[in-house]
Amino acid sequence: MSYIDAGYAIALAVLAGYAGQLWQRRRRLERLAARTQPETATATAATAPVDRRVTPTLSETRVGA
Repeated sequence: MSYIDAGYAIALAVLAGYAGQLWQRRRRLERLAARTQPETATATAATAPVDRRVTPTLSETRVGA
């Protein structure tokens, strides 16, 4: 086995370990969030507040024009 192959093997092992940690963290946080949120009060896009402010155009923002 060459040094290049060994380097790739180590890098892939490290990345696989990191991916496993991220997966476990996500599962743990999802379970924690499911326990802390009430099941009846889930916000959806239909019930979320909508920001209806209009962004001014460039001509409206010029001072003294």
